[in-house]
Amino acid sequence: MDDIEKLQDFEKTRRKLKLPVDIRPCIVSLLDRDNPATSENINHFIIACELHRIGKEPKRIEQILNSLYIKPSDVRSALKSLIKRDYKYYCPNLEERGLCLYEDHKDCWWWSGDPGKNKKGWEEKDFYRYHWPERLRRTEECLYRAIRAIEIKKAWQPGSRLYVTWDKLYQESRITRRTIGKKLEVLKKVGLIKYIPGKRRVKGSRVKASEVTRIIPIPRPSNSRDTE
Repeated sequence: MDDIEKLQDFEKTRRKLKLPVDIRPCIVSLLDRDNPATSENINHFIIACELHRIGKEPKRIEQILNSLYIKPSDVRSALKSLIKRDYKYYCPNLEERGLCLYEDHKDCWWWSGDPGKNKKGWEEKDFYRYHWPERLRRTEECLYRAIRAIEIKKAWQPGSRLYVTWDKLYQESRITRRTIGKKLEVLKKVGLIKYIPGKRRVKGSRVKASEVTRIIPIPRPSNSRDTE
């Protein structure tokens, strides 16, 4: 599908649902009943977050989700979550989830149309742009990647608070268990994560899980410059 067809489909669905022009085209694509991705993973919640961002009231959000045949329990859960917290999904994260209509979100007219608003958030590649791998040992880099992998598998936002056991971190990173604690402390010290060891028990584990949270946006190393 070329850019003109994408824009035509966007306008057709947007006008039909009486949505403002500043809604993301990738989300409008999910509002097509024939799009199988609409009901996959947490996409219904992402739709709700975007509708909330553009100012739609809970009742209207509920109507739209119901029209997409989203399970009533999922609709209620999404609305309840929006009341508790202002969730946001930025373009880099939507691209990472495979929802972007383009190979690179920077090619999207929505992204380029309003830099001040659209370019908030972070880029996962900042980890490399800021040359973090050059400042970390290989084991520390692997552990950081493992934390990100757990976020993705849980379908949670980057920077979500995780409660993970060292066994889980070992499975994802293959770093020996006896060094995981030390490496987490290193990542905490350099400012990449927040870390509280042995915070709580998790289901299916006989040991306490540690609280691990990635710092988002990904920070620059101290005494460094963005060289891009």
